[in-house]
Amino acid sequence: MGEIIKKNTWLIVLLAIVLGFIWPKLGFFLAPAVIYLLMILMLFSVLDMSYRKVWEQLHDYKKTLATLSIVHLVGPLIALAAKPFVPEEIFLGLVLASVINAGVSIVFLSKLYGGLPSKALVVTAVSHIFSPIVVPFLVIVFAQTSIAIDPFSISKTIIQLVILPIVLSMLVRRSRFYKPMKKHGGYINIILLFLIIIGIITPIREIILTNVSRAVTVGLIVTLIVLVDFALGFALGKNNAERITYGVSASYKNYVLSSVLALSLFGPVVALPAAMYAVVNNVLLAPLQFLCCRKKTKKKK
Repeated sequence: MGEIIKKNTWLIVLLAIVLGFIWPKLGFFLAPAVIYLLMILMLFSVLDMSYRKVWEQLHDYKKTLATLSIVHLVGPLIALAAKPFVPEEIFLGLVLASVINAGVSIVFLSKLYGGLPSKALVVTAVSHIFSPIVVPFLVIVFAQTSIAIDPFSISKTIIQLVILPIVLSMLVRRSRFYKPMKKHGGYINIILLFLIIIGIITPIREIILTNVSRAVTVGLIVTLIVLVDFALGFALGKNNAERITYGVSASYKNYVLSSVLALSLFGPVVALPAAMYAVVNNVLLAPLQFLCCRKKTKKKK
């Protein structure tokens, strides 16, 4: 059963996106629990991780900095090129959504697709730590608009989604639950991802459905940004595992944070690019799985 779920992750992800649009009641029920589902997802993702490798990755800072440069700079540069073709509010939304930090889910996704979760953990942790400074600064530089990010909220997020799961994983390793959790963790995380996507898609569905024509244009721009980010991250790797890790880390964003910021500070039109990031990032997980499976098959041969 577990292997069937893993092989059909792409289908599960696409089904979650569809359900997020057509079954809003389920999504609104799950939305308040997304933060806790992400915590459990992270717990299973780091359960068998070597923290020695995480420490080593901190010393290998050049590729981490290169990945973070892609995460925070490439998207707004593409948005700047698209500025003459989109309304001012959409441009602001593109900048805000594309300068935001890497998503916490990159740890699980790196593990799922044969990457190196320890490297992804460093990228997302550093990206979150510096986001209260980096994100407002880049929004001012590219969009000439000032925003405020509460450092306390970011610190709370880091504790909930990074530090707490790591501490819990260390405790679980010493308990009798470790082996069964490790054995079934892979497909449990896919189920968690399914629920998380529904919980994230539903609250932003109205923004997309009430701006369909704009959503298509924004979706194409966001798709270009995500593909370029992935390609540049992919190019940083010296082997397939690193390529997948840096590709995913560079392109998978914290679109929940960008949606919240856009809605609370500006409004639904500015939040549209963040909403499209949520859709595009998850839709592109399907071809990513086929890419990874194809490479694994070739390697076996």
